Amino acid sequence: MLIVVVVMGILIAISAGAIGRQIARDRVMRSANVVQALVEEASQLAVRRNTPVNIELSGNALQIIDRDAPSGSDVIKQRSFGPENDLRATVAISPAAGITIFPNGRADAALQITVSGSGLTQVVSRTTTGIVRRQ
Repeated sequence: MLIVVVVMGILIAISAGAIGRQIARDRVMRSANVVQALVEEASQLAVRRNTPVNIELSGNALQIIDRDAPSGSDVIKQRSFGPENDLRATVAISPAAGITIFPNGRADAALQITVSGSGLTQVVSRTTTGIVRRQ
């Protein structure tokens, strides 16, 4: 009986590490899905509202901002990333100032958002013409 308990303990210890790594990878993949959906939503909002919107990174929050708002910083939608959130991934954006998406669906620059964590990196990119891809 003691041998069975020891063998079971070893198997549980081995599988716990693998399960932890898989959970961390799933968080990065889920974060990349959220980023991709947010970029696609920004394009749709610009067309529907018939006003330019910006995609910017403020601290650890990716934001969609109404560029023509009277205050100049009307946040339409925001999603936070980082270790204190359910999406435990870090996000970096290029160009650093973000981009503007116009009502015709075009943007002033191509966008690249890097989502990383636990040794895994996913890149979400948007061309100036509106094609969103994830690599």
